[in-house]
Amino acid sequence: MPYVYDIGSFKGSNGNTILKPDLTVVAHNVAYQMTTEKKILGATYGWALIIPIVNTRVVANVLNTTAQEGGVSDIYFAPVVLGWEKGKATYLLNYGFYAPVGDFDPTKALNPGLGFWEHQIQAGAGYSFDARKLWNASALTTWEINQSKSGLDLKPGPMFNLEYSLGHRFDQYKINLGAAGAIYKKLSADTGSDVSPLAAGVLDRAFGIGPEIKYTNPMKHLGLDFRYEYQFGDESKTQGNVFAVGITWLKIFPPSHK
Repeated sequence: MPYVYDIGSFKGSNGNTILKPDLTVVAHNVAYQMTTEKKILGATYGWALIIPIVNTRVVANVLNTTAQEGGVSDIYFAPVVLGWEKGKATYLLNYGFYAPVGDFDPTKALNPGLGFWEHQIQAGAGYSFDARKLWNASALTTWEINQSKSGLDLKPGPMFNLEYSLGHRFDQYKINLGAAGAIYKKLSADTGSDVSPLAAGVLDRAFGIGPEIKYTNPMKHLGLDFRYEYQFGDESKTQGNVFAVGITWLKIFPPSHK
């Protein structure tokens, strides 16, 4: 899942432009996800693993900007992925965490890892508006709860993300074309004696929206995704353009049936 973030500006606490840098964040996420035949609370059970390989990372708000690059970053593992299907609706509930396996040295400005554990809870739903399930919408909320940074008296505040989409299926359901967006908000400020005085009390936010296209062909075991998001209304954060690509091989390790 290649991810490119072309940063056009740093925004202040009231949305004003502080700097106009020439920065690009590039990451390659290698993911494996399995959906099993097991049922928990009536839901289909699965799990997921994501290994991010970071070329350049910018952990940025205008008050405490850090450029990071090189190597494997923090690994994400979701031991619980639950999905329900009811009529025209689907529901999703996940628990996962980021393990700080990427290199992190608090004395250095460049680190591929972020240096802290993060718990992540996701809840979302999808809905088809018509009997043929051509028009569809989805929403996914993500709640991030962070632990203290290694070697620092600094605990990043909890964060909230909302991703949403609206689309229409074409070509015998192989193509889904529409728009997708995201809302990000830090829920409470960072804490600890190592928080920069300039960053104390800062609650950054970001918005984004743009086109998305997905192609899925189960007969060829192939899935392709592309999404572009234009960011706007950001505060105490970077703002720019996001390009995300997904290349999926379906049933790479299919279950055996005897």
